[in-house]
Amino acid sequence: MPNISLYIPCFNAQRYLARTLEGVLRQTYPPNETLLIYDESGDGTLEIAARYPVEIIRQEGKGLAAARNTAFRNARHELVASLDADCVPEPDWLEKLVPLMDQPSVGAVGGRLTETVLDSAADRWRQAHMPQDWGASRVLDPPFLFGSNTITRKSVAVEVGCYTEKLGTGGEDVDISKRIRAKGYHSIYEPTAQVRHIRQDTVRSVMSTFWRWHMAGIDRIKLRSVLGRALFIHFRANFLDFVKRDLRRKAYSLLWLDILLLFYMLRLDLRLYLRTMNSSAAAQPPPVCAQNQGSNAS
Repeated sequence: MPNISLYIPCFNAQRYLARTLEGVLRQTYPPNETLLIYDESGDGTLEIAARYPVEIIRQEGKGLAAARNTAFRNARHELVASLDADCVPEPDWLEKLVPLMDQPSVGAVGGRLTETVLDSAADRWRQAHMPQDWGASRVLDPPFLFGSNTITRKSVAVEVGCYTEKLGTGGEDVDISKRIRAKGYHSIYEPTAQVRHIRQDTVRSVMSTFWRWHMAGIDRIKLRSVLGRALFIHFRANFLDFVKRDLRRKAYSLLWLDILLLFYMLRLDLRLYLRTMNSSAAAQPPPVCAQNQGSNAS
């Protein structure tokens, strides 16, 4: 079986990191190295990480896409696994995913995320309207692989140009999945390879995350776009669809969040519009993940 590098991007991960790293230590197919990509934050993430056999690599406020590129630059092996800091892998997670990479035509594989923290309305709303899985059956070439738990060939990531750093946090997984497929490589979703999502959201955090998912890579917006999004996306595509779903499931306790979403999204769009009016776009350097600090062993 091939060697594997595992990385965990971390930003304000103190609340979850210990449970995630304990899950890594319990793997029946242990990674050959574990990289913790630390995006400077003000909590106790580093103190927790120091108690575990991980290599800590720092970056300063560059976002998730940049953290992923940092991981690929530093990974020593061809197979690079990614695990979000708030995801606890089942013991056989890597054991289920690694064999799927035997065929060179497979560029990436991903497992299933299950929501396990449903204490608050925000957490239940996330489970209902922000699922990160493609169901209970294996899928060849799904629309994309969710970035929470994947394995990607380092050579393929380099070939497609790595992660698009201007996307920041949100949408970078969709973007690279599409470019991997466009190069002719397959991806596989394997639902028996599971991680447990232990994130605890507030209303504000879950709605901000939802907005980032839908605004990935957009750092400027015109007023007519704000109005168009309010009608065609926030109202028709999201609000009406979510209300219908929640009524159908009798999830009446989520309806107030569906209504709030409509106004919260409009507020964030308007805030982005005001920033657009007061700033000019800065040029973005191209992403780099081809530089290799290891042997790139198989």
